[in-house]
Amino acid sequence: MTETVLSIALALAVVFAGAGLGRVTRSVWARRDSYGAMSLLVIEVAMGLGVLSLVFFAISAAQLLSPVSIWVAVAPAALLGFVELVTATRRLARRPTFHIEPVAAYASALLALLLIMALMPALAPPASGDWDSLAYHLAIPKLYLKHGGFYYISFSSHSNFPFLMEMLYLPGLAAGDPVAAKLVNYPIFLLLVGAVGVMTRRHFGTKLAWLAALILAGMPIVLWEAGTAYVDLATALYTVVAICLLLDHFDSADARCIVGCGIAAGFAASTKMTAIVLGPLLAVWLVLHQALERRRVEWSSSFALVVIAVLICSPWYIKSILYTGNPFYPFFYSIFGGRDWTASLAANYAMLQSKFGMGHGFAWFVLLPFDLTFNAAAFYDRPGLFVGPIFLVAVPFLLLGRYGSRKLLGIALFFAIQLVIWFELSQQSRYLIPGFALLAVVVASIAYRDNRLRPSRIALWATFTAVAIFGIATLWVAITESVPVVIGSISRAAYLRGMLDTYSATEFINAHTPSQARVALFGDTRGFYLNRDYVWADPGHNTAFTRDFKSVRGLIQYLKSQKVTHVLINYRYGFPAPEQATGNTSLIHQAIAKGVLKEVFPGSESFSGVAVYQIK
Repeated sequence: MTETVLSIALALAVVFAGAGLGRVTRSVWARRDSYGAMSLLVIEVAMGLGVLSLVFFAISAAQLLSPVSIWVAVAPAALLGFVELVTATRRLARRPTFHIEPVAAYASALLALLLIMALMPALAPPASGDWDSLAYHLAIPKLYLKHGGFYYISFSSHSNFPFLMEMLYLPGLAAGDPVAAKLVNYPIFLLLVGAVGVMTRRHFGTKLAWLAALILAGMPIVLWEAGTAYVDLATALYTVVAICLLLDHFDSADARCIVGCGIAAGFAASTKMTAIVLGPLLAVWLVLHQALERRRVEWSSSFALVVIAVLICSPWYIKSILYTGNPFYPFFYSIFGGRDWTASLAANYAMLQSKFGMGHGFAWFVLLPFDLTFNAAAFYDRPGLFVGPIFLVAVPFLLLGRYGSRKLLGIALFFAIQLVIWFELSQQSRYLIPGFALLAVVVASIAYRDNRLRPSRIALWATFTAVAIFGIATLWVAITESVPVVIGSISRAAYLRGMLDTYSATEFINAHTPSQARVALFGDTRGFYLNRDYVWADPGHNTAFTRDFKSVRGLIQYLKSQKVTHVLINYRYGFPAPEQATGNTSLIHQAIAKGVLKEVFPGSESFSGVAVYQIK
């Protein structure tokens, strides 16, 4: 339990630092009197966390990254943020009491339940459900920390992605606490739900804000991601904040809102490359709004928005250019090329990305609302990431509802454009979470603004209450498995031995190999818990290990030339048993049979679990 409390404290320090930096930079993007206390807090913390990530970028780029430099940066900002939050809390406490309507009370109770349920898996160490976290979201920042800053990691193209969220995992990693690192994504979940509520309340009505927040928070895929160290929730957060600030500009014509919109769009593009289009789309929206309002089109405002967004996210894309020659590495290889990448690797990566979804034809696009609801497994990369009926429910509202507001119509059109882009790229459902956040606002707003749809409101509350309960049910196994380690009845190591198939092998390597050992990972990419140098050795990840060998001797000599001393093989994830092996995998089995690869863990050649071999 002590470990859990410490992890929470470390994660809160990051949030407080975000609040402090948000307070310092607030005058750039907003007037204080233009926002209520809760609205200001949500946007302030979100913006401050983005600024904090840039601070860590600068430290990493200067090769000054260390636990000391990280906490020197965090501590004063966290103290300022703590004072700011205490002051805000006192202000709220001094307000006169007010009547809470039954709908608000009901929604608050249900949201509180959802937040508590999502918190339990978030407090457990990253394990089997955190594949990408253990492969690169947490693993690459850990390597940067060990190195003392950024450097070129040849085996992982993912290391050249924009890493806003990954930078925020650094304080927990610097403290040697993976839970504290991962836990930072949970406040992002809270801020996202809060941002949806803020945008809905400010621009479309207080009553419907509760419904919009519930629709998003209860989605099983969103609840699941709140307990991981993934980044899609951050992309959604900054998308919602950017749009909210643009809508604020429509109402106030305050130039600072344009600045804030551009900053938030830049932060979104700093979390995921798919968000690079956000700034230009918002600029087009601004131009169209001015034209429809019969105002003079201020091209300079739209230009400024795009420029600010590009400047904010540019450090990540410049970093990629410096290391690989391609700002969008490993994508767009046919245009930009890229270090240690080839046309065949690019084609293979594109093929893997295109496998998600039901298809890319027009008929499949029309069927998306049905398929995302009832064929959800085709759109995710691990079991259980259900979208729910949000898109299917939204269709009649989108087609038949009276929007009554150009702002609401703009959000609906923005969602449609996002949907088309997503459909043409990789149809992974979690990549569409920013769109789902906007869709929640549209559905709730139309239902409450169009009096013809008044009877639908009860149906919507009932439907998304059921979805929220289903979301908790999908998390229930993870919740029950995490409770013992959260309350401290079992150790984190014991939890990981039972919940992560590679952990025992990793423990063995850390304890029984020399510090200069280098491990080649086959059938797995999750190297986070290794305290030894390692490489992804399966073909398709990099040029170094995407090659054919003619003999066992040739394979072993090459591994030695790459300074590999040990091999970890996970037979559960695509590495075939001897009778099914071909090519290089067959040579590896031959090397095992000849004793050139000597099994040192677990000590029996079952070819069904995880094994470690020493190169002789």
